Amino acid sequence: MKRTLLLTLLLLAALVLAACPAAPPAPAPAQEAAPAAVAEPTKAPEPEPTKAPEPEPTKAAAEEPAAMAEEECANTFEGETITLYQQAGLTGPLATILGSGFIGSTKDAVAAINAAGGVCGVMLDIRLEDTQYDPEQEVAVYETYRAETPKPLMTFTYGSGATIALKDRVVEDKIVNFAAGLNADAFYNPANGWTVGVAPIYSDQFTGFVQFVHDNWADIKPAGAGDDIVVGVLGWANAYGAGATTAEALAYTESLGVTVLPLEQQPIDPATDVTGQLQNLLLGGANVIYLQSLSFGPVQAIATLRGLGMWDSVVVGTNNWGMNQDILNILGANAALADGLYGVMPYRWWNDTDVPGVQQAAAAFEAGGYPASDKAVSYLTSYGAVYAVASIIRHALNTTGDFAALDGQAFYDAMLDLGTIDALGIFALDVRDGNRAPQVSQIRQAQAQADGTVEFVVVQDFTALPDTRPGQ
Repeated sequence: MKRTLLLTLLLLAALVLAACPAAPPAPAPAQEAAPAAVAEPTKAPEPEPTKAPEPEPTKAAAEEPAAMAEEECANTFEGETITLYQQAGLTGPLATILGSGFIGSTKDAVAAINAAGGVCGVMLDIRLEDTQYDPEQEVAVYETYRAETPKPLMTFTYGSGATIALKDRVVEDKIVNFAAGLNADAFYNPANGWTVGVAPIYSDQFTGFVQFVHDNWADIKPAGAGDDIVVGVLGWANAYGAGATTAEALAYTESLGVTVLPLEQQPIDPATDVTGQLQNLLLGGANVIYLQSLSFGPVQAIATLRGLGMWDSVVVGTNNWGMNQDILNILGANAALADGLYGVMPYRWWNDTDVPGVQQAAAAFEAGGYPASDKAVSYLTSYGAVYAVASIIRHALNTTGDFAALDGQAFYDAMLDLGTIDALGIFALDVRDGNRAPQVSQIRQAQAQADGTVEFVVVQDFTALPDTRPGQ
């Protein structure tokens, strides 16, 4: 046991060096430098060459993201401009964790739309302010935006703190918040709110993963595991980390006969040792571990389970932000340690090269000269999100017939009238029947390739997730 713990601490030390930058990034629209690769430790545990048999990808049981034909413009409005407002952490401790891919991505998508004539002749502009992902600063920046003339149609936010802090304000001010912080209560309390998610709420994702495990347990369960499924959740010590295990989610997992252990919290710190938390879950009988974290969070769990010799004794999964390129960047030469990790993936990925929207985003990424390590979730989904917003603006202009009539209410009404809004076939917003977030997803698995790379491979195609909206 002492030897395995020593190996874990050695690997975690290497990961800390890779994850901690020398200085905070400047608040500029340039891409952040790639995290340093981890030097290969002399005693790092080797990934096992074999893994449990996986289920064959199933046929889609729900609507898949698919690019839709662009709506024709009834009129054009040359000389007009609409600003896309963004607020995010450009400096501070969380800035490098969540990354800056969305900055270049938004600029690239706006540039492409404007070069093609804008949205019915209307040019798009960008306004971005730093919040350090601090809820108080999120509110302060938002209040600055809302005081402008004309008032914003929308803002883009990127953390659960902003989603929660702004949920009531955006209703009052009639400004749509396109949120990457997928907090269930913020989306659905109040009902028919103005906060719209770019991916499923965390509780839907968690129960969707548990449903996948339940349905495929005979094929994916670890050697020696029985029929009973016991899930341990390790989450960051904040609203995001607690977002998966809502009362509705726990009620759903109980209906499946699955036991979920009390949440174990993980400090948001690259130097954190999560050995104690994981040992608590394992001693509690966990044969499934779900990681409600991202960036170095899943890496800490992966390294610790490997060091303890327990990786093959549990099924390990994470949400959409956890299944991302950044975990491979941090692992560096040891990326194959992630082999076997499952993730909820509610959008297309970079390896879906047959999808035109992915092709377009990839071409923009290459033209931008960004490092390969930044080819991650925030660039891809943000690129598509700009096109989704352009579709709403176009529909609102066609509905009102008058640029001067395009306010927050007209934008919101146009969004509801569309119901689902295509994001270049990469994903789709969904506001039908009271929805404020998509409710479909794939399940993918990190699989080591013969050339040493790791691919996120589909093991279950787009399927409807359980509905764990508050009050359901």
